[in-house]
Amino acid sequence: MTFLQFAYKNVTRNKRAYLAFFLSSAFSVLIFFTFAMFLFHPALKEGYLNNIAKKGLTAAEWMIFVFSFLFVLYSVNAFLKSRNKEFGILLMQGITPVQLRKLITAENMIIGVMSIAAGIIGGFIFSKTFFTVGAYILEMDALPLYMPWKALGITACGFLLLFFLLSQFTILFVRSNTVIKLIKGTDKVKQEPKPSVLLSLFGIACLCGGYGMVLKGNVHGAEPFIILLLTVIGTYFFFSQSSIWILRALKKWKTFYLRGKNVIWVSDLVYRLKDNARLFFIVSIISAVAFTATGVLAMYKSTVGAEESAYEMEYLSYSNNPKEQTHLKKIDHELKTHGFTYKKDKIDVSYVRYQEGETVPPVYMISESDVSKYFHVKLNGLKHDEAVFFPGTYDRNFKNKAPNQLKLLNQKGKPSGQKLSVKEVKKPLISLNAIIAVNDQTFDQLKSLGDKASLYGYSYDHWKDSLGISQSLKNEIYGNYIDVHSDFMAKAGTYYDTVQLPSLSLFIGLFIAIVFFVAAASFLYFRLFTDLEEDRERYRSLAKIGLSEREMSQSVTIQLAILFFFPFVIAVMHTLFALRTLAVEGYSDVAGPLSLTIGGFFLFQLLFFLAVRSSYLKKMNK
Repeated sequence: MTFLQFAYKNVTRNKRAYLAFFLSSAFSVLIFFTFAMFLFHPALKEGYLNNIAKKGLTAAEWMIFVFSFLFVLYSVNAFLKSRNKEFGILLMQGITPVQLRKLITAENMIIGVMSIAAGIIGGFIFSKTFFTVGAYILEMDALPLYMPWKALGITACGFLLLFFLLSQFTILFVRSNTVIKLIKGTDKVKQEPKPSVLLSLFGIACLCGGYGMVLKGNVHGAEPFIILLLTVIGTYFFFSQSSIWILRALKKWKTFYLRGKNVIWVSDLVYRLKDNARLFFIVSIISAVAFTATGVLAMYKSTVGAEESAYEMEYLSYSNNPKEQTHLKKIDHELKTHGFTYKKDKIDVSYVRYQEGETVPPVYMISESDVSKYFHVKLNGLKHDEAVFFPGTYDRNFKNKAPNQLKLLNQKGKPSGQKLSVKEVKKPLISLNAIIAVNDQTFDQLKSLGDKASLYGYSYDHWKDSLGISQSLKNEIYGNYIDVHSDFMAKAGTYYDTVQLPSLSLFIGLFIAIVFFVAAASFLYFRLFTDLEEDRERYRSLAKIGLSEREMSQSVTIQLAILFFFPFVIAVMHTLFALRTLAVEGYSDVAGPLSLTIGGFFLFQLLFFLAVRSSYLKKMNK
């Protein structure tokens, strides 16, 4: 038998231990490769959105690769710990440190090559689906298949180098141990964890303090940072100290602890929570970030839109704007040059402000006849002191509505004494700002309260194709944002900011979150099967004194459920309190997207839990 054959047989004989590592590594390679195929697709060479998508995908590639590095490092270290006895015996039989290095390197490279091959093959199989879903979410044209030589080379070389370097690094864990320590393996008697009561209460106090600040509302200034700091510190001490302290308290509750199988799973869980405290901390924090980010993006994507604006481009010029004609000629030139046939309207408006508590929001005042002429909205006659309120396309996403009465200010910002009762609140007309419509006589009388301005509206078809020129015009009109006398808004730019960019972030974030969840569940799998032999011996001893297979199964199920869903529940609590700030700030539709997001992750976690439970019980029953 050659040395390479010996390494290969070691891998094939430890299928149970290597299977989760292989599948998770292959999944990481698959995601990296499909993202690389998307990143280097010929269709993404040009276009403003495509350039942003490439930057986002590049950032995602680096995140996946760095996470894969940490994941493989942890996994290999877990395997080495589970094989300490084997390495100790080999050293006693005369294997040299150089040969041991070669053995570990060969085994990891075998798994690495197999993972890379499986991931790339899976990437080719699912690439069409990935392209279709990506193009749909990002609202791009259909992406055809192509031969991704560049993506193939980067994926293969990058992950081969990753597996090789980590193989050399992890050998240090073995070489630092003596033969006696290796032979003992995991047989050392563990002392029962003794948490600090002070640190346990400190962790709970930090979480309660952070949650309390959120419930208080009006989270501004340095408060978000303080809440984040309290939550992170509290979560760490909750897992490392408070949770163990609570379990030890349960052990003192004799009527509960000595009932049935409780004595088994509570005792075992104390050790498992202590061993996995850091892992649970990382899982819960990153899961909370994934839940919150995905929920916010889903909510933002579902509530914010640009299609409600009546014009594809809006340009507002104030009375003292010296560049009005220059800007208008530039807009006309860009639209004509890029083949857009457009219609241009000019509407006289008054830029006024009204008193609302301590704030003085701006609003465009327009005559009733102009609203009917340019926006085709019939108001059925307004009285002298009445107005119809049209919020901006951004304002309609908030709970707060227009006040029942508008107390108008003069140009100096002082109360003018003029009041308008809001007869009705209708759908938005434009994106730049809110509009109030008054009858023609009232408009002529009150327009001097504000700055006289001209609103230019451009209407044309295929507005989504004007993103590039919209961004160019916006940069030119606003310049360095100094001494600006105009406002500009394009439907394509608004749609990009509110729909396409969140969609891109959601698309990337979802896949990164899925990679993380697979890795996190795999970490738990590794820890469970590392201690499998020890658990077998313990349950075998308990079976001799009367523990039934059914009781053993129930005890294992309770422990696994807590291990899998305890960090998940804490992450959900963090997410609920994080998104509560959005509800306080006025966002109306938080519950729907959040429920879908958490529900999807929960279903994924549940399926993984059932698979691991089935495999673990099968091994235990043997």
